[in-house]
Amino acid sequence: MTDEELDELVAQVQAGDSDAFTELVYAIRKELRIFISAHAYSADMVEEVLQATLVVCYEKIHKYELRGTFLCWVKGIARNLNFKELSSRSRYLNAKDDFLDRLVLDSALETFGGAQDRAEEWVERLKVCIGKLPADSRAMIEKRYFENMSIRTLAQVLEKPESWTAVNLYRIREILRKCMMGEVAK
Repeated sequence: MTDEELDELVAQVQAGDSDAFTELVYAIRKELRIFISAHAYSADMVEEVLQATLVVCYEKIHKYELRGTFLCWVKGIARNLNFKELSSRSRYLNAKDDFLDRLVLDSALETFGGAQDRAEEWVERLKVCIGKLPADSRAMIEKRYFENMSIRTLAQVLEKPESWTAVNLYRIREILRKCMMGEVAK
């Protein structure tokens, strides 16, 4: 859907047409989910942030000015909510003292420019676990987290859809989490 078509739906929503908001959600949800996935800590977090973004969007849509930037406007809401959720989880993990989750969360926070201190022991364990990954999975992790390649760029390099790339990175992080905790991956 073009920016102009999105603005037409927004105008209908601003005029009180709630069905137009449903159409708007269907038009943007896939791209919005991919955008959120690029920074999210887990699949559950993607869904939480997506739902919260849509609620805030609905509540504030009357403030949006029709100028062909609706998707960027909604992504701005998502980015702020994503950062807020990551920061909240960071405080929780600091209190809980779960180093593995802390490392994964730090990686997500780095995409917002906020590097965190890391425990040397866990970093070494993470390196060992990354070394155990199949070559293609290891390459994805290295490009994403060591070369700071965006999900979009990584998807282009792999010639795969962004959603596929985001989901596979999530699955690889789960394998790493299990490895670091000494669990056997299934």
